[in-house]
Formats: sequence, structure tokens, C-alpha cells
Amino acid sequence: MIQRRAATMFKRSLHLRLLTAALSLCAPPAYSAEPATQPASISLRLTNATAKQAIAELAKSAHVPIPLNPPDLLNKEGLPAVNLELKGASFWAAVREIGLQTGLEPNLGGDDPYPRFQLALGGGKFWKTPQAIAGPLLIAATDVSRSSTVELGRTKHEHQRDLMVNFAAYAEPGIRLLAVSPEIKLLQAVDDKGNSLLPTGHAPSVDEGDAEGYGGESGAIYLSNMSINLSCPENRGRKIASLKGKASMRIQTASQRLEFEDVLKVHNVTKSAGAFPVLMKSVKKVDIEYLLSISLKRENRSPEGWKNLRQSIFNGQMVLLDTKGRIVAGRATENGGNYTTNKIDATLRFVREPGLSDAGAGEPYKLVWDAPTAAKDLSVEFELKDIPIPE
Repeated sequence: MIQRRAATMFKRSLHLRLLTAALSLCAPPAYSAEPATQPASISLRLTNATAKQAIAELAKSAHVPIPLNPPDLLNKEGLPAVNLELKGASFWAAVREIGLQTGLEPNLGGDDPYPRFQLALGGGKFWKTPQAIAGPLLIAATDVSRSSTVELGRTKHEHQRDLMVNFAAYAEPGIRLLAVSPEIKLLQAVDDKGNSLLPTGHAPSVDEGDAEGYGGESGAIYLSNMSINLSCPENRGRKIASLKGKASMRIQTASQRLEFEDVLKVHNVTKSAGAFPVLMKSVKKVDIEYLLSISLKRENRSPEGWKNLRQSIFNGQMVLLDTKGRIVAGRATENGGNYTTNKIDATLRFVREPGLSDAGAGEPYKLVWDAPTAAKDLSVEFELKDIPIPE
């Protein structure tokens, strides 16, 4: 009798533990993500995996959510199986391998002025553009234009022939970028006839990138547009055989977590991000949006620290959580304000986004900001090959 009762209690205990474990798998995790300070290292081994399984394993290895457009995209039938083995690969190498097998590719969300990383089914054109992976960036040439100008003179005319190559640089979603320089430092450019396409008088630069040259804030860290000008000799070839450049960025390397609670009710709360006082004025709900009003003053504090905070705020690197720690809004977008060398009065806009926000999240309760306390400048070299030259 005692043994039977003990066995029954054990079964109930085991059933309770299994039920608790199952519920914990279904429940959304509380927000605890720390900003990544270096590119992800992806190791995957997939055999006849569904696209849904492949993306889930990639998200787990990269420690980032991977939003889809539409959100139920991977529930559709007919997507090819995935077979691959990667060890220590970059995030973009993994995305490309999965994309080439399934047809998934980055989607920019139409005319969104603040694009974010998300995957959608495409026609395969994205992966066919000349591309290079450079650290946390995927750099793709998007178009090339050729111009010819004749400057007229009395006895001699000056001919000017130029090429312009435009690029899109896509940032790895897990890394905390504060800024990406719109300028590419040109190291080499030759066509398929061996002609140098470097502009007249150009001396390739090999020095490290300078964050002061980033020109302030971008407002769209995931996608940065860049361009370079090249010369175009009269006896040009049909392709740019090799184009080597260097892209520069600023990466957050240390942070201090600031948390403001009961944000829809509490106003004018000040906390410190390092040496800088941060005033959270208010969070107001306006229709389906939440508007954050925030203020900082530099006074005579570190210009380096001030620059990092400016870039973090402008790029909306904050999160709204509900009372259970579920993500209401995983980022903010700039919505006006005054950004000067000594003061910031900013308004940031939060909205719920499929794939980033928890579907069951309630109203915002907590504002979380991993405010940068240190950052480093990083330069990465890349090479693109066989870029067509317009006729």
C-alpha cells in the first residue's frame, strides 16, 4: 500500500515536472538579451530539415529573432528541405546558404524609412548580385551608372568619363552597431582588360576608419547606402573585374542597463548612463503607437561618451516590455527632436511589429535601454568581382 502510494505520488510529481517544462517551452521568454559586441559564429548541421527548422536553428545559434514577412511564411507547404553543415560561419554566410536552398532572402519592407532585417520569399535576384561578407556586414553592389562629359574649350575639349557604383550594406541584426560610415575607402579597382579605374590622383587609403566621419546618425542601422566614383577609360572593359574597398563602423562594446518602470504613469524620472544623467520625461500612448520623450545634457562630460549615447538614442536602441517581461516593442524609430552638441531632446516612436513583439504582450510597463559606455571603431575590407559596366 505504501509502495503503491509512493509510486502514485512519484507519477504525479513527474507529471507536474513535465507539465511545467512544457509550459515553459510555450511561454515567451523574459527579455534578457545583451548587445552583441562581435559578429556571430554560426555552427549548424541540418539534414532534410524543413525551412522552419532551419530558421529556428539559425535564430538559436545567432541569439537573435528572425522576423518573417508574412509572419506565417514558414507554415506554407512546398518549401525545399535544407541540407548543410556549417562550423564557425558568419551570420550572412548561413543566411545565404539557407536562402539559396529555400528561396528566402532579406526583405526591405517596401518604403519603410527604418528598415529592419526580415526574410521573405523572393525570386532569387538578391543572392545573384555581386556581394561580399565583411565582418558583420553583407555588402552588395546594387547598380552602376556611366557618365560622359565634354568640357568645351577654344582649341581643346576636355573629356571626363566616370562610373558610379552604388552599394547597400546590410548589418547583422544581433550586433549593436552605433553608426556605419556612408563612405567607402577605395583600395583597388580594375576592369577585365587590366585598366585601373581609380580616379585620377587617387591614393588608396589604408588607415583605420574614423567615427567622426560618420556624419552623425543614420536612423537606419540595418541598411546603409553607400557609393563610390571611379574613372572610366575610353578603352574600358566590359566588367569591373575587381573592386576592393574598406567599410567603417562603430560597435558598442560595453553598456549599462537602464530600466524605467510603470512608464505609462510615471513621469520625469532621471537615471544615469555612466556619467550622463538621462531624463525619461514620459511614455504616451497615441493610437497604436507609444511615444517616448527623453532628454540628456552633455555639459562638460566626455565627447566620446556623448557621441555613443547620441547614436544609440537616434537609432532607437531601446525596448518596451510588459509586466511579465514580454516584448511590446523591440526597437524605436526617431520621431523628431533636437540633437545638438550639448543637449538631446528626443521623441522616439514604438510600435508592435510581428516577429519582434510578443503576440501576447500587454501594455508597456518597463523601458529598457542598454546605454553604451564604451565603443570601438571597426574597419572591414571587402572585394566584389565581375560588376558589369554599362554600354
